[in-house]
Amino acid sequence: MHYKSIDIFCHIIDNFGDVGIAYRFAKEFKLAHLSCDVRLFVSDLRPLKGILPVIDSLQTVQEHEGIVFVDSTKLDNILVDALGTADVLVEAMGCEIPEAVMKKAEQRDTLIINLEYLSAEKWIKEYHRKPSLLPQARLKKYFYMPGFTSESGGVIIDSQVEMSRQSLSDDRIKHLNSHLKNFGISLTDTKDTLFGSIFTYARGFDTFLSDIGKIDKTIYLFIFGQKSRESMIQSLHRAQAVIMSDAHYTLKNIQVLIMPFLPQTVYDQFLCLTDFNIVRGEDSFVRAILSGKPFIWNAYLQENIYHRVKVEAFLEMFSNYFNDDIAFKNYSELLLEFNQAAEEQQVQTTRERYDNFFEDLNKINHATREMSYFIRFNCDLVKKLTGFLNQIQMEMVQ
Repeated sequence: MHYKSIDIFCHIIDNFGDVGIAYRFAKEFKLAHLSCDVRLFVSDLRPLKGILPVIDSLQTVQEHEGIVFVDSTKLDNILVDALGTADVLVEAMGCEIPEAVMKKAEQRDTLIINLEYLSAEKWIKEYHRKPSLLPQARLKKYFYMPGFTSESGGVIIDSQVEMSRQSLSDDRIKHLNSHLKNFGISLTDTKDTLFGSIFTYARGFDTFLSDIGKIDKTIYLFIFGQKSRESMIQSLHRAQAVIMSDAHYTLKNIQVLIMPFLPQTVYDQFLCLTDFNIVRGEDSFVRAILSGKPFIWNAYLQENIYHRVKVEAFLEMFSNYFNDDIAFKNYSELLLEFNQAAEEQQVQTTRERYDNFFEDLNKINHATREMSYFIRFNCDLVKKLTGFLNQIQMEMVQ
């Protein structure tokens, strides 16, 4: 790739979700193009600090891991003049580029990539890599649509997790015990146990706890995120769980462990260590698929329960990886009912049951592994975007 610089803009709406995707993209793009100058402009550095602890949320411009991070709320004409603009500007999740930057970009042949939200919906094919008309003649803008097929823009593959995947599997007990020791727990084997992670929007877990309480295994649940934590604690209180500590609850065969905030790469590795994951939004959803482990997806809630349309589109695509029609039917019913909530509440408003999910765990595991394999080899967003940028550059030269 001959572009020498890229600026990525992120306007935070879903707190860690949006900035998590933007940072992951910046990191992987830099690793793939070491000679390229990569900058990430963020509207709020505080969530970024949670993901990347070395960030100083009060500093306007700083550099870490070869990436320059900029507080975009501090951008004015003077700072933009000092920073200049890159060859490529990326609107992460369709955010707007600040006006001062756009005025500067108009003075040169700048390329703008509108990196949209992930979707399995079929309509994205009509917009992927298509140009967007701009009034400024020197600017060129294209839509780039992430997705799960070869025809889409792909998803961000985290190279660090890919490199450590096998060692995580080989040393599973050691890695799990490194997290369990903070709760005074140490395991010697995992044959009679199940491990699951939970990171969702606000919802009731009453039915979930009731159903897994009937499983003839010890189940460890690792709870991530404020909304999951508060919701789970409410469900545990209603079920009259035993409080071991502020971060440890016991209910029948279930050990519920409230986890501290982990750096992005550590959370990614954690998803590979568990037997199942319940995840939310976009970033953790993609990580769960790439982990190759069974998962339940809590889609980002939208008006009129439109998020179910996105779930249905994903299920239609995911069905191609199942060998058992009944197992897929059971899984599909669970995911659709799980996402039936019209709004976030800490009480049980949906009527899903989890019995079939755990009975079919191996079949779902197989399907997820197959999908993960396909994505890693056919849907690497950074590689696909690099090819697209090269194509555009060749067309501009001609």
